Amino acid sequence: MNDAPPEMSITMQGGIGTHDENTLLFKQYSVNGVGWGTPFMLVPEVTNVDEEHLKKLSQAGNDDIYLSDSSPLNIPFWNLRTSASEEARRQRIAENQMGSSCPKGFLKFNSEMTNTPICTASRVYQKRKLREIAEGEVSKDKLALIKESILNKSCICHDLAGCATRMNELDPKATPAVCCGPNIVNFSKICTLKEMVDHIYGRISILTNPKRSHMFIKELRLYVDYLCNEMKKCELGLSDSSAKYFSEFKDHLLEGIEYYQDLSNQVKEKYRVL
Repeated sequence: MNDAPPEMSITMQGGIGTHDENTLLFKQYSVNGVGWGTPFMLVPEVTNVDEEHLKKLSQAGNDDIYLSDSSPLNIPFWNLRTSASEEARRQRIAENQMGSSCPKGFLKFNSEMTNTPICTASRVYQKRKLREIAEGEVSKDKLALIKESILNKSCICHDLAGCATRMNELDPKATPAVCCGPNIVNFSKICTLKEMVDHIYGRISILTNPKRSHMFIKELRLYVDYLCNEMKKCELGLSDSSAKYFSEFKDHLLEGIEYYQDLSNQVKEKYRVL
C-alpha cells in the first residue's frame, strides 16, 4: 500500500495584472500555475460579454466596481455597478416594485416568513421583510443598513448568464449582471487574444492605468476595507464578530504588511515589481 501523499498542484489567481507579477508568483512561490480572469472579459474571442457591457467594462472606474452582497447565498462577489442588472434593480426600487419576479427559482431556500421556501431576491420576500423591519424598534442608522442589505439582493441565477443569453439571442431582453474583479479598472482596451497573451508574457503592455498599485498592495487595501465595514456592522449590532476576532484580524494585517515590506526588500531589484 502506497502511503505517500497524492501529488498536488498549487495555483494562484486574483488581481494579477502584469508580467512582472506573473513572474514573481512563479519564481518566488514556485506555484504550478496562475489564473488571469478579469482582464479576459475585454477579449471578445474568449468570453461572452455583449457590446453594451464591453463598453461599460472598458470605461469602468473605481466607483463602478464594488464588493456586493447581491447574492441570495450571502456570498460577497465583485459586481459592476453600471450593469443592466443593477440598473434594473435600482429602477424597481424607485418604482416601489423592489425584488425580482424570480423567473428560475433556483435559490429558493428561505422560509422565515413562508411555509414554502422563497428567494431573498424575490419581490415577495423583500416586501414582507421590509414591512417586518419597519415595525421593529431599531435605530435609524441600523434600519438604513438592514434595508440596504435586503434591497441589494439580485436575481443572480438569471442575470449572471445574461451576457451569454443576450449575445446568443436566447434571451434578447436579459438584464445581465457582470461579476468582474476590481482589476478591470486598470484595463480599458478591448483586445484580441493574441494581445492579451502578449501582455501576460511581457511582450507588450495593455495596462491603461499608470497609477495601478501592485496586486499585493491592492489585496491589503481590500482587507482594510473589509475590516472597516465589519466594524461598522458590529457597532450597529449587525455582526456577531467578537473583540478577539477583530484583534486577531488586525494582528494578521500588521503581520502581512511586515511580510510585504520584507519581500519588497528581497526581490525589488531582481523582479522589478514592488
